[in-house]
Amino acid sequence: MFSNTISIKSWLDFPQITKKCDLAEVIIQFCEKKWDSLKDGDILCIASKIVSKSRRLFVNLGAIQPSELALKIHHKVSRKDPRIIQLIINQTGDLAGKRLQISHNFIGGWLPNGLFLTSAGVDKVDENTAIVLPKDCDEIAEQIAEKLYEKTGKRVAIVITDSDGRIDKKGATQVAVGLYGINGLRKTQSNGKINIETICDMLAASAGLLMGQRDNMVPIVTIRGFEYEFDRDATVEDTVA
Repeated sequence: MFSNTISIKSWLDFPQITKKCDLAEVIIQFCEKKWDSLKDGDILCIASKIVSKSRRLFVNLGAIQPSELALKIHHKVSRKDPRIIQLIINQTGDLAGKRLQISHNFIGGWLPNGLFLTSAGVDKVDENTAIVLPKDCDEIAEQIAEKLYEKTGKRVAIVITDSDGRIDKKGATQVAVGLYGINGLRKTQSNGKINIETICDMLAASAGLLMGQRDNMVPIVTIRGFEYEFDRDATVEDTVA
């Protein structure tokens, strides 16, 4: 049986992350001011951008020299800065570009952990700066969850989310790029068949309803009432086909 009541709540007053910091500690300090911020069984969906900001994963585009491949791709997708294209190539871990998908003015890339993301998770901040995803989002999710448990006594799961577009649709949604405490897949059975749901992406997309997109300033959302078994061993890589 699944719960028929699930709530989704924004952390509206969460402080902006402007310098390198211990994100778990910032979350704990916020929770101390908001007594109802955490309950056992909650799922915290955390935007990857504040994780990247807390680790100062900014890239000076002035230091990026586009390769012949990046310039060739830029010729096909002229709206993309060739330096950003080079950074996308770098993030896939394959300088030959075999882990890229280019179609209809779209560039996507497979990360080393097998996840596929628009622009391989690279975002341009301004004319001279970009920001990239952490390489160890599962590990970061674990560190945050375990520190929260140590300091607050609340056992929660963490889903780190990122904005992602699709070739066949306009706009973007939210997907999971890291998790801890909850299995990213849910198996159900009906009519003798086993159905598999990518539950971590469903949770991320639900959080996206309140997070919004760029500059909306809602970096953390609590999902409460969703039933799951706490799983220390689950990783987002378990969901990769």
